[in-house]
Amino acid sequence: MRLVRIGRWMRAAAALALVGCTALAQPTTASLENTYWKLTELGGQSIAAGRRPQEPHFILHPDTRRVSGAGGCNRFVGSYQLNGDLLTFGQTAGTMMACAEETETEREFFTALRQVRKARVSGRQLELLDEADRPVARFEAVDPK
Repeated sequence: MRLVRIGRWMRAAAALALVGCTALAQPTTASLENTYWKLTELGGQSIAAGRRPQEPHFILHPDTRRVSGAGGCNRFVGSYQLNGDLLTFGQTAGTMMACAEETETEREFFTALRQVRKARVSGRQLELLDEADRPVARFEAVDPK
């Protein structure tokens, strides 16, 4: 009787372990909208985590079709259009704080957003592409804390 109980317990434990491993092997895919996308690469150059007032990022808000985020120094808001994987950003407005170290990255970030025509999500990575399908920026999904 005891061996039967242990045998059932071992089969159940093995099944749970297998399910757990399967879940770990398949990363969840982040949604393009309602996700905090942190900038990791811009114009082919890695963006190192640094001491910034705001890390470069954006969030697409589907209920209002608005984008919000930061370029490294200044915060911004604007509009966007999404149709399948086709993505374009409209006019944006932002704060105008003076930041000595982040101006170049921020300027390039805002320029890249104007060039975007397509978005490609793979797992927790996002690639924004221009009209020739060339990557202009890459992002990583960040979980809320």
